[in-house]
Amino acid sequence: MKYLKILILLSALLLGISTVSAHGVDITNDTMVIANETNGQLIKNIADANGINISVYKFNSADEVAHILEHSVNNTNKRILVLAYQNIAKDFLKNHSDLSNRIIVVDDVNNDTILKGLHEIFNVKTGNAGESNFGLPLIIGIVIGILAGIGCGVLIMKKKN
Repeated sequence: MKYLKILILLSALLLGISTVSAHGVDITNDTMVIANETNGQLIKNIADANGINISVYKFNSADEVAHILEHSVNNTNKRILVLAYQNIAKDFLKNHSDLSNRIIVVDDVNNDTILKGLHEIFNVKTGNAGESNFGLPLIIGIVIGILAGIGCGVLIMKKKN
């Protein structure tokens, strides 16, 4: 019975931790271009020829694109120019219309629209660069710490008795 209670407590703690960090960390730049294998090099060449320093990421699946777009929800500095997988971005913007100023979708991809999109993405207003959202992780850490402390305290008190 004693081990069952400990197992339940540890399971609850582990489940709480895994749900907090399930989404992962965004390792892409805040200003980026979503491309694919066919247009990635063209976009980078146009950006370099015009002196625009931007990261071009080539994606191979719609799931990867959807995952990157999800990162823009919490990162107010994220600006994305979508030149591939436009249907995924349009579906995403249907659910997150407030991000339509930071996620720019170009349907007709050619030299002129690429250059126009690159200039447009740099003119987008973003959140404050110095602003960070540490409130939620702080609260989650405090709750986990309290639960772990209570669990350890109960075990210590039971061993003393």
